Amino acid sequence: MEHEIKQVYEKISKATNLPPYQGMASLKDIVIAVDTILSELNERRKDYTKLLEEHIEELSKTYQEISTLFELNNIFTNVVDPSEAPEPLVELLRQTIPFSGISIELNVADRHIHHEKIFKMNDEAFQSAKRIIDKEDDNVILIEPDHNYCVRNLLSVPVKSGKSLWGRITLIERTPDIFTAADRKILEAAAHQLSAVCERYVRLKREVERERLREQLEIARQIQMRLFPKKIPNLSYVEISADTIPAIQVGGDYYDILIREGRVFITVADVSGKGIPAALMMTSLRSALRTLSNSTDSVSKLAELLNNVLCDDLEEDRFVTMVMLCLHCDGTLQIVNAGHNPVLFVNENGLNTLEAQSLPLGIMKDIDYRALEMKMKPGDILVAYTDGVIESRDIDGNEYGLERLCKLILQSKNDNVAQILEKLKKDLDDFSNQTQRHDDTTITVIKYLGENFS
Repeated sequence: MEHEIKQVYEKISKATNLPPYQGMASLKDIVIAVDTILSELNERRKDYTKLLEEHIEELSKTYQEISTLFELNNIFTNVVDPSEAPEPLVELLRQTIPFSGISIELNVADRHIHHEKIFKMNDEAFQSAKRIIDKEDDNVILIEPDHNYCVRNLLSVPVKSGKSLWGRITLIERTPDIFTAADRKILEAAAHQLSAVCERYVRLKREVERERLREQLEIARQIQMRLFPKKIPNLSYVEISADTIPAIQVGGDYYDILIREGRVFITVADVSGKGIPAALMMTSLRSALRTLSNSTDSVSKLAELLNNVLCDDLEEDRFVTMVMLCLHCDGTLQIVNAGHNPVLFVNENGLNTLEAQSLPLGIMKDIDYRALEMKMKPGDILVAYTDGVIESRDIDGNEYGLERLCKLILQSKNDNVAQILEKLKKDLDDFSNQTQRHDDTTITVIKYLGENFS
């Protein structure tokens, strides 16, 4: 028995530094040692229990943070309009961060979105806290209890993406503690998600506006195309073929064909500028031309009247270059070239260019537009065009040019006008190789057949 006690004593001695074994008298030391060991084990148990509780609490907080971040993503995934986001955002943040007031300020696409809510503080203190925040600042603002401010603590984060500062989310008066690093992480995540909503909204708004503009431009294009002759007149003494291609759906090029007894008026014009402003000017030009053409048979007089009208209507930096032709059934031709590209004239002797003789229309009033008169013979060809033809560019930036145009017209002089026009359009397409047109393109081809042609 004593031997067994001695063995136990020696084992306990190693852990507790007991004095040397002194027989049965050392039983008291064993009891004291065991009590000491049990006391230490109890203390350790308490420490481990406390540590475990702390870990569980930390894990619970971490879970809550992860859950909040997950819910943030769920909230903002289906939000299109930023004004729909604040209410659910406030409710979610409140479940994780015990703040007393919140303010959300956003400026998105010319819209100001303001949302605020007070839980456990008076309105005066809340408004005073808001005045601390500089809405133009893109930094995180943290006010802690040791600062001398009207509120005990405050956390404000910017809602931004890239160079765009959309606004701020501000939390006021966390109770009972201070704002933590986890609070800041959650609020910054919320701000990041909200900034993504703002970006999506702006992109969507721009796309909607672009789509609306495309629809409006398409409507404008259809309206403008109706202003061109619906059908080329079928006359016994002349063949005419014409086409126009706007650079951007609507443009400022214009051509018209007006039939009068024994003659035909043909006009090709180029309004300065592009797009909708030029298209509106073209519409005004067409209306004035058609009205004035009923009051005179002279292309010279018609050009003078039209010039005075345009001088009154156009702005100072706007003008119109125009070719006006009057071809009689007997082959007599009067032509006024008001600052326009040279008209190509092909006859049995080759090709000549009929250069501009006067200023464009709309620059100066009371100009004398004199007409060049000549006689066309059967088979003679006239080609009137706008800048978009000869200034058409290939992928290297080279221009189509007048020389290439003249060469093609000469090679095609025995074709009918529709064939000549199609060859020219195809050659332009082949040359540009689908390069974006930078100017409107209009071509009119006229071939005199003879007075007695049938």
